[in-house]
This record gives sequence, structure tokens and C-alpha cells, in this order.
Amino acid sequence: MTVLPKLTKKQKQILRLLYEFRFLNRIQIQAFLGHKDPKTINMWLRDLRAKGYVEWIYSTHFAEKTKPAVYYLALNGIRFLRTLTVTNEGGEEGFAFPSEELRKRYKEPGRSQTFIERSLLVADCCLALERLRSQASHYYYQTEADYLQDNSYYHFLLESELIRPDIVFCKDRSGGEGKTLESYVLEIFDPTLPRYRVKKRLDNYVKFLDEEGGEWRNQTETEKLPIVLFVCPRMSDLIYTKRRTRGLVADAWEWEEDDAERPQIKFTTVEKLKQGNVLDRDIWEAA
Repeated sequence: MTVLPKLTKKQKQILRLLYEFRFLNRIQIQAFLGHKDPKTINMWLRDLRAKGYVEWIYSTHFAEKTKPAVYYLALNGIRFLRTLTVTNEGGEEGFAFPSEELRKRYKEPGRSQTFIERSLLVADCCLALERLRSQASHYYYQTEADYLQDNSYYHFLLESELIRPDIVFCKDRSGGEGKTLESYVLEIFDPTLPRYRVKKRLDNYVKFLDEEGGEWRNQTETEKLPIVLFVCPRMSDLIYTKRRTRGLVADAWEWEEDDAERPQIKFTTVEKLKQGNVLDRDIWEAA
């Protein structure tokens, strides 16, 4: 049995973050940890690299040196996560992370730049949600890696053959009942995704809202359907997806546009999302 080098509590937390988001830069890791000193973060990351827990993507080219390094799980990091266990409500012990998901992490060195950029954008969205928490309300989110866990609040999405969002999140009223005020599902379209596959995904989301809306309400114990958010790579893609979705909605639902019960589907571009934040109303356009 391989004896793994020792880790600090914060370093273990970094490995969990890399499992959840797949790729993170130093600035994002520091923000998730809520740590003020970048030198300490760099020291932890340097030690993790030396011990084979993480690997990085970093260019020494002059034009690229200003960009922060991007980190992902290395062999020892995956081995460490395989050792972690959790105890369920029935007192039974099991592994904390699904084996099939951990196997995917072995392929991280070969991921495309598109995949990496989408992972970083997902992380930025989640950081924005954390910053928007207040005493009156807070945002609870799960990434795909989160809701694939057996004990996840949104694990029922795994049973759906229609959608696999990048992030699911909701706005809850803090304190008291913790009542859910609004729910969202967000998917980012890759720039290399063919139009026929974009069309299929749009169709699947409309079917999900139309055919599986009752299941969503039952599982989440909320009255409203989630607001669907699509992030498009370019403005031309946004125009296409809006037009296509408008037609799909018209065929599926008979509600008028000003009907309060009409499901909401909104669109933005990657550029707008990076300039604002995921809950900035000004960046989203309705179908």
C-alpha cells in the first residue's frame, strides 16, 4: 500500500476544491479558502506539487507570465481522495467520492483548453454566489461533481436523461425556515459545440421543464420551476439560441408571455458574464 506524504488541513481542502471544479487558478483557490496571504497559498501549492498531489499549467512565455497558474489533481491527489470515507444517515460507511468520477480525474492532463476555460468560469460563478450572501438571504450551489454525490440535495438530476447543468443553485431566506425563494440551473455552451447539439440541448431543457417539472417540485419542495440560464460563447450564438428557444417554448406551453407561471429561460455571453456576475440582471436576455 502506498504511503502518501502528510498534508495540512488547508491542503486537503484544496484537493477537495480541485475535485469539485476540476481546474482552478491560484486566485480562485485563495478566494474559496478565504485567505488573505497569496504567499501562503503559493507555499501550500508548491508543496502539493512537490509531493505529487497537484500539477499545474503555467507558461514562462513573456506574454503569458502575467496569467496565474492553473492547477488540477495529480496522481497522489486522486489516491488521497480515494481513501476518504463518509457515514450515511443509516450509520453505514462508504467512500466519499464515486470511483467513476475519480477515474475521470486521471485524464485531466489531456483536457482541452475549452474544458479548462469552462471549469474556470464555473468557479468564478460560484465565487460570485458566495460573495452575494447576506444576513437576509444566501445562495446555495452545487456543481456537477457535487450533485453526482449520493447524498446531494440535487442528486435526483442524475436520473434525468434530459439535462446535466454545470451549476444548480438557489436563493434561500437565511434564518427561520430557510425557505427557497428562487432556483436556477446554468449551462455553459462550449464554442466548439455544433449547432445540432446546441439545438438538442435546448430541446431537452424545454422538455425537462415541461415533462419533469413536477419531479423538480417534489424533490426540491418548491412551487416554482427553476430559471434556466444559458451562457453562449458569442453574440451570434446567443441570437440563435434565443430564437430557437422561443419557438420551442411556443410549441410546448400555452402560457402568455406575461404569465407569472411561465418558465423563465435567459441567455448571456461569456464576455458579459466575465464583466458582471451570474446574478447581474443586466447581462441576461429573456427568450
